[in-house]
Amino acid sequence: MLGASGCLAVACVSAPTPQVDTQAVARYRDTGYRVATEQATQTYRISGPVSEAPWSASLTRPADHAMRPLIVYLPSLGQSDEEPNRWVGLWAQAGYAVLVVQALADDARVWASAQARSGDFEAAARARFRSDPMAERLARLSVMLTQIRERSRRGEPALEAIDWSEVALAGADLGAYTVQTIATAPPERLAQISWPVAPRAYLAISPFAARNVPNPEGATRAQAPVLVISSRDDVDADGIITDTSLRRLAYDRLGETDKYYLELADATHRWLGGAVLPPTGAEPATHRPAAPPGGAQRKGKHGTDSAARDSMAPEAEEDDVLADQNPHNANAAAEMLKARSRAMTQEALGETSFVAVSTAFLDAYVRGHNGARAWLEGPAGKWLQNGDRLRRG
Repeated sequence: MLGASGCLAVACVSAPTPQVDTQAVARYRDTGYRVATEQATQTYRISGPVSEAPWSASLTRPADHAMRPLIVYLPSLGQSDEEPNRWVGLWAQAGYAVLVVQALADDARVWASAQARSGDFEAAARARFRSDPMAERLARLSVMLTQIRERSRRGEPALEAIDWSEVALAGADLGAYTVQTIATAPPERLAQISWPVAPRAYLAISPFAARNVPNPEGATRAQAPVLVISSRDDVDADGIITDTSLRRLAYDRLGETDKYYLELADATHRWLGGAVLPPTGAEPATHRPAAPPGGAQRKGKHGTDSAARDSMAPEAEEDDVLADQNPHNANAAAEMLKARSRAMTQEALGETSFVAVSTAFLDAYVRGHNGARAWLEGPAGKWLQNGDRLRRG
């Protein structure tokens, strides 16, 4: 007779699940840059005046509401400011107030555009990287940040105790391209839009470059130190960047400035953008974009299925659960379990590299911590796990 759970009384054994090697991750983390961690953070929704065109942003900060430096984070194409983001939470735990802003609604709703609905996702994405939307994006972002800064200085709840003299501008994907544009814009261009902040540092995750545009957006030398983060697998599912050397080209075009390039050995484009998706059943969490309207999978320029490429860990077959019940499949199931565990551990190690280097960079150039800068310029490169690389200058 079946019990209440549906298992036979003689045996009810749950299938083994993949596990992160937490000891290996802890050893790696403890020998690197010591990232301060707060006990708790809080997230708030910030809205614009009802008398104007509507806008909103999200602010995540340590719960004690002590004075904090600010990171303005611009998310990837297709993401809203409300979507969970692993880097936002981890930077807030490290003691920063993190303001997430997607300045244009069309950037968040790109997959609902007419081009995307017709299946031309590459064209829909490329349209958002053109100069006209960028000009509108910068003007809108200037207005939003000006209003938020003034409300912060008036001590508005949730926005109080933010140090606007210690600001970093960070972004991923389209957000990174916006960061690049601002970081290298001539001062007169920023004056035209009354740009309200003077970042001490810029962080560009999965930056954009095109070979046939030698000086995109009139680029010049970056106005403050820049950290670029990418990976050897940093190609996007929409066909914008299918050659990872373009990420390095974006870094090289920053000119002679205090700059760093962190290249992770094994990280997908969506993972680098901080996307957070919950695990399902015994599966490890993957970083897979949601299917566009109509249920079709987005295809890259070479027809690669975005879901397959954007997963960090091997995917399970539907009959994996039954594998252990078949002695012929036992070895294969054990190897699959090991492979998933290794992939999850590799992801955790990559996250440790990302957080340590990015936080050290922020601490060095936003907070002015000499110890953080000394770590970046010395031990960091040797500390990184095999395959990860940090280049300076």
